[in-house]
Amino acid sequence: GPRQRISWAPLRSGRGGHRPTARREAPGCRGPGGLGMSSSSRSKAGARLEESLQEESKALDELKVMMHAAMERIEDSHEKLQRDEAHLERDREKLVADEVDVRMRQEEVSLLREQIALQEQKGGSFFCCAARPAISADIIVPDS
Repeated sequence: GPRQRISWAPLRSGRGGHRPTARREAPGCRGPGGLGMSSSSRSKAGARLEESLQEESKALDELKVMMHAAMERIEDSHEKLQRDEAHLERDREKLVADEVDVRMRQEEVSLLREQIALQEQKGGSFFCCAARPAISADIIVPDS
């Protein structure tokens, strides 16, 4: 039968890659170097070439599957990073609010300490406004 010659044609996706395509030549054409090839060597070479192309196609398909899986993992990781960043932002906002609260409480404590110090300087104790309970000498305990 007619001999097949391989030429490189662009991929269907248009991404600039190339794939081999078979093109039939007219009968009687000579191979590279001008030597004729017997039909059995042509069929063996064609079979080897077809097998090689099938293996390359299979390897390419496996690579595509791996690349798609890697892309999914990357997208999942990106989404997780976005969730983590949102969580960190909420934590930062809470931290800022907590810092403000701590500063306010520290100011209150400082003010209370100043008031205690002033009270102690006046000679009274801090508990001066708390009166002792009255003790009555007339406590009667009924007999049971």
